[in-house]
Amino acid sequence: MRGGSFRLLGATWLGLALLCGGALPGRVAGAEVKVSPDLVEIGAFFQGEEITVSGEIPGGAEAVMEVVGPETSEHLMRKGRRGGLWMNVGEVEVKGAPTLYLARGTSPGLLTATASAAAFGFPALKRRLAAAGGTATPGELEEFLKLKESEDLYRTLPQPLQVTPAAHGSRLVKGVFRLPTQVKPGTYRVCLSVLEGGKVSGQKCTELQVAMVGLPALSSAMAYEHSLLYGILAVIIAIVTGLVMGYLFKGGGGH
Repeated sequence: MRGGSFRLLGATWLGLALLCGGALPGRVAGAEVKVSPDLVEIGAFFQGEEITVSGEIPGGAEAVMEVVGPETSEHLMRKGRRGGLWMNVGEVEVKGAPTLYLARGTSPGLLTATASAAAFGFPALKRRLAAAGGTATPGELEEFLKLKESEDLYRTLPQPLQVTPAAHGSRLVKGVFRLPTQVKPGTYRVCLSVLEGGKVSGQKCTELQVAMVGLPALSSAMAYEHSLLYGILAVIIAIVTGLVMGYLFKGGGGH
């Protein structure tokens, strides 16, 4: 009898939990972020690829999507005047720099805020780089960000995320990001951050895999695992290419 009472009590609590879960869809909204495709392959003719990121957020909330690459250390040359001439005077190390940073929000202002508490965009990225213990000055960090931006590796996209109504008063947000040609193989974090009242109320991340395939993968594996053979083949290919080009140009000049 006592066992039956415990089972009845457990079933009652389970039913109440399910009922409460169904009555609070806003808490479930935004619990998942999806990226398609979740695997990008770099082949011999890779020219970049678009990925689509989507997720749900509570009604009335804002959102920011980010695609962030693995962190690495960058070594750049420091410029300075010596004898009235500009030249390399040392090395700059930038630590904690992601190999890729793409961001887009439901409002462009979310990525351009200059307040010290800004959580996204270049202001937040610059603070993270400065705190990573590198030797770069604030001015050099600005130049570093501009360099990455010119290479399409760091971008805050001005077009807002697409927002459409979803079930239970929540909203579906979707954004398209283009991975540049220079993207490196690795595991990338794709994050959807939810903001309510100007503060981050939740975040969910998933992974995007970028992998080399075909000839680039073969060349990379040979360079790392059979460096001597790779060097010999590279020299042979260079010699053959030079001979062929010389023959073609010489033949063309004879007509």
